[in-house]
Amino acid sequence: MTATTTRTDSKVPVVVTVPTLELAGIAGLASMVAIHATLLAGKTSEVPYLGAGYVALIAGAVVGIAMLAVRDPRAWKMTVATAGATLIGFVLTRTTGLPGSTDDIGNWGETLAVWAMLSEIGILVVAAFAFRRDRTARRHPWRASER
Repeated sequence: MTATTTRTDSKVPVVVTVPTLELAGIAGLASMVAIHATLLAGKTSEVPYLGAGYVALIAGAVVGIAMLAVRDPRAWKMTVATAGATLIGFVLTRTTGLPGSTDDIGNWGETLAVWAMLSEIGILVVAAFAFRRDRTARRHPWRASER
């Protein structure tokens, strides 16, 4: 399954195809942006450096979305870095806490946090499939048409 868009603003139509794994990555990153943008105001007032981290996460996710959409070869690395760093931050806030932010230690049941964690894990799983697909395409170029 792919999404196809035809641009007709130029004299020659350009067809842009985004494969399924990239669409799943874009959806996962978009959900991370939505969840963390919702929580941003509270984090900025509580612990300023966490607010800055949320802004960096949102910026990284938006860049990842753009890179996946245009099929940049570095896109999955950016996506894994963004989701992985966020997941590590989530686990740290729930286990050891972070400087100036120990309120969430043991709070594994916060609804938005659970959804964020599920999207981050989902992105990492999808990225693993994308890395495997891309590695197979490099090793067996004749299979590239099967993607």
